[in-house]
Amino acid sequence: MSESSYLPRTLLPALGLTVVLALMLTLAGPVPESHAARSRMTNGCIVTARGIPSCGAYVGAAYGGNASVTAWERRMGRQLGVHRTFWGGDDVTDAINTARSDAAHHRLPWISFKTPYAWSQMARGRGDAWARGIARAIRTIPGPVWVAIHHEPEGDGRIAQWTAMQKRLAPIMRRAAPNLGYTIILTGYNQFHGPAQYRLNRLWPRTKIDVAGFDLYEEYGRQGRYKWRDFYRSYFTPIGRWARQKRVAWGLAETGYSIAAARKQPQWMRKVYSQMVRRGGKAFSYFNTNLNSTADWRLNAAVKQAAFNRLIRIAPRLR
Repeated sequence: MSESSYLPRTLLPALGLTVVLALMLTLAGPVPESHAARSRMTNGCIVTARGIPSCGAYVGAAYGGNASVTAWERRMGRQLGVHRTFWGGDDVTDAINTARSDAAHHRLPWISFKTPYAWSQMARGRGDAWARGIARAIRTIPGPVWVAIHHEPEGDGRIAQWTAMQKRLAPIMRRAAPNLGYTIILTGYNQFHGPAQYRLNRLWPRTKIDVAGFDLYEEYGRQGRYKWRDFYRSYFTPIGRWARQKRVAWGLAETGYSIAAARKQPQWMRKVYSQMVRRGGKAFSYFNTNLNSTADWRLNAAVKQAAFNRLIRIAPRLR
């Protein structure tokens, strides 16, 4: 039992509710996972304090260069369930402000940060204060927030240093904020078809991770490629099996398809979402931007936007 449980009742009226709550947080420290607040999705399913739904999956997107999604949502007549944004190590204030706005509009913020220091330095503790500051700011947001530190690390440096960094930062950030879901985001392709060093059993840190995100795109119609990927058998089935073993939630942190693919298979988005949910996926985030892209993934054709509109209208989101 925490010290806050022993506050004399006679002090409560004198101190006032706001002061008492602040004092309780100070005395109690981080809120235990089992005691953290929970909410529900619009489909009635329970959502943990760290944003993981017991059933169903969010649908949302990245949009432009972290642009406001309000006007886009107004045109669709529906709010995003999850909002992906991407930030540098010095952009913490803007990232937190965006996440706070997302939470106010019942979107789940899914934030990626680059680090202010090299992976090796972060792993040795140089970034501890930076990470703790982000988590403490997230703790003040009234709702769950998912965070990834340096997503898609494949090819960006020594992967062992990246793994060591994740192992150090995850417990620091989770301890400081009971509403923070710590996520790791990978390309997906490399884990199954790339070099051995990127296999899940090689790079996964030995610490608690809440969500594994994968960035999987449909290649049909990109740069003269006209062969469809089998997301269900090649990715979702092995990911779902691995996620159950690791007791980690998972989802699509980025996905997209070409206009040619959309015209060939107008139901592709709904099919992939349904297959993902069937294998336990909890989030589907479309990459509606051309940032660092090898193809035009944007929802800039009527057939693609219409498919997204249909999907987002049936998907649950935070209440």
